[in-house]
Amino acid sequence: MSTEGHGDWKRRESWKSALTQVAVVAVVLAGAVAYFVHRGTVRKETEEHLRAARAAALRGNPSDLTRAMAELEKLFQLDSDARDAQALAADIQTVLWLEHHQPGADARAREYLARAEALDSRSGERHGARALHLLAEGKTAEAEKYLADLQTQGANSPRLTLAQAFTLQAKGDLPGARQAFARAAENAYRDPRFTTAYGEALLDEGQPAQAVEAFEKATRVNPDHLMARLGMGLAHAYQGKKLEEAERALATAQEKQAELTPALTSRAGALKAELALSRGAADQALQEADAALKAVPDDVHALFARARALAARKVPEARGAFEAAVAKRKTAPLLYLDGARSLQASGDTTGALALLDAYEGAFGAIQVASADGKKVPLLEQDGRYWLARGGLLEAAERQDDALVAYDKAIAAKGVGLAKAQYAKGALLVRRKDYEGAKALLAVIAPDTGAGSLPEAYSAMGDLLFAQSAYAAGCQHYYFGLVRARAQGMPREELASRIDTVKKGLETAGQGAMAKAWLNETGALLQ
Repeated sequence: MSTEGHGDWKRRESWKSALTQVAVVAVVLAGAVAYFVHRGTVRKETEEHLRAARAAALRGNPSDLTRAMAELEKLFQLDSDARDAQALAADIQTVLWLEHHQPGADARAREYLARAEALDSRSGERHGARALHLLAEGKTAEAEKYLADLQTQGANSPRLTLAQAFTLQAKGDLPGARQAFARAAENAYRDPRFTTAYGEALLDEGQPAQAVEAFEKATRVNPDHLMARLGMGLAHAYQGKKLEEAERALATAQEKQAELTPALTSRAGALKAELALSRGAADQALQEADAALKAVPDDVHALFARARALAARKVPEARGAFEAAVAKRKTAPLLYLDGARSLQASGDTTGALALLDAYEGAFGAIQVASADGKKVPLLEQDGRYWLARGGLLEAAERQDDALVAYDKAIAAKGVGLAKAQYAKGALLVRRKDYEGAKALLAVIAPDTGAGSLPEAYSAMGDLLFAQSAYAAGCQHYYFGLVRARAQGMPREELASRIDTVKKGLETAGQGAMAKAWLNETGALLQ
């Protein structure tokens, strides 16, 4: 085979091939470097946007949530498949929908949640949002099963615990819900949303003092958290204490009028109504409550304020207004128990008892875990309910039925045990069963003065006066007045009670003791 003209083909091909290979390698390397640099830059930017979004959302106000969403939208322009970012967006929009009633947030929440689920996000935001969506759709049993399945798989996060708390609340298992709210707040103590939710649950239960403590914790994390500030103001108004703090909370909200969502506007309106009621301005309270309901028509605290305003005006429409509030939140004891007290004060004892009948209908079938782990009826442990019922029955002169209710309140052995013992003891004094009354009252109104209930000492004073033990009776009355003064009783009421005891002594022919009584108690009025 001839090789003429081809003697140096290997050398020429090697030279060209080398150049080509070098060029190809250079292009590949340049592309790879550019790809990895771009990928690293995108990853860094997405992480920065996600961190910024979480930091903004952590503050919890609607304006903060809006800033968080702006960061997430920038992130999605870089990487629309960032699954945990989609889950966080779903969580934020769910808060704006269910807690703030922001128009359009429901559709956006569902859209982001669908994306997070399609991308198989495993975050607590994705699963917590899904459970809350199920609850919003009235699918409590499905939400409970969904959370139970996640727990079986080992999933655990404060958002899942919070969703569990809302689920238990919707079922009516209030002790279980209370514990879950507390756990969620403890585990996510840097996020005021969780502690605020706990405070809201305590408000619904009619425990404003404990609600104040929860809201205070939330405001220590973010002093500007509007829902916590307004919630704390409402709790103060329900107690009739620290109304200046409630006024300050309202003023803070009004200064940020442009930032208020419908829920915040309604809450501010409910607080205005309650403050008006505290001043005895029932007509103004009704106007404020109606204005609040224009922002959120089913806001239970605005509905409750409206009903209380009508009860203060002593009009028949009050009963229907309380029933309307109960229909919106059937597992909120506040609406029943405080509503019944308001109706009783307005003279509608029948309506008050009907409201308590509705309470028993709502909670009668609910079973909760006892201290030893067994399932027991919730009402067996509900001393507050039986105490309220006993008071209404006593007011209706159904004393035998009232004693049965008081016995059930005592058997519950809850935090209101002393009040239940007092209520039964005072009724027995009315019935002249002095020995039975003394057995109860001596425990909570000991003659050492160590008891904490002013009314118990007053009842024991009545008992001792009835037995002509005037000196001992005066001593118990005095202990009661000291306790009442320490708890903030107005001077005018103290003076009235002192005068009542003086007149009782004079009627019994104890004039000298009556003068001594005035001398001894005079210092309490200074």
